[in-house]
Amino acid sequence: MLALEYRRMLSARIPARSWIGTRARAAGRWKQPGRRQQQQQQQRQQYSTKQPPESAQSPSKEKAEAGRGWRNTLRALRDRPASHITAFAVLHEITAVAPLGGVYWVLSYLELRIPVPESVLHEGNRYINRLRSYGGWTTPLAPDSPVLLDLATSYAVVKAAAPLRLALSLALTPWFANRAVVPLARALGSLRSAWKKKK
Repeated sequence: MLALEYRRMLSARIPARSWIGTRARAAGRWKQPGRRQQQQQQQRQQYSTKQPPESAQSPSKEKAEAGRGWRNTLRALRDRPASHITAFAVLHEITAVAPLGGVYWVLSYLELRIPVPESVLHEGNRYINRLRSYGGWTTPLAPDSPVLLDLATSYAVVKAAAPLRLALSLALTPWFANRAVVPLARALGSLRSAWKKKK
């Protein structure tokens, strides 16, 4: 059979490759991939091109993403140092003065007192009364008045919370600079330019 096919090929001048391919297809050796095989190939391609989950990302990338906020803050501080330094100074003073009234009210309302000898309390009130008389205040404090003690305790509590105040001031500096300091500076600049034009 093969000899007859070879003779026919030579007589018809058919290339050997096309004849071999014809024989292989006829024998069923070259089969087209089925639908199931095509789906498996598509799934493999999807898995190969799919990005790794967020938990599998490298720590350097996570650090870079976490540092974006700090980089933006440093970039804004570099571009506009005057407004950000002013905003930080104002916020630092606000966080130092604003809590004093609240702490003093809590201490007075709850009657929380630091154990202090009565002699020390009396001596402090006597000294404050002397200063009040110099200032023109005629109503003296009672010897056992807790006003001076509450004020001193409030000041100590605010000073002890300095790390929290600094962190809060740093966190709010960009927002306060963009919302308050920069608009105020622009308004003052426009008023100054208008005042110069009038001259």
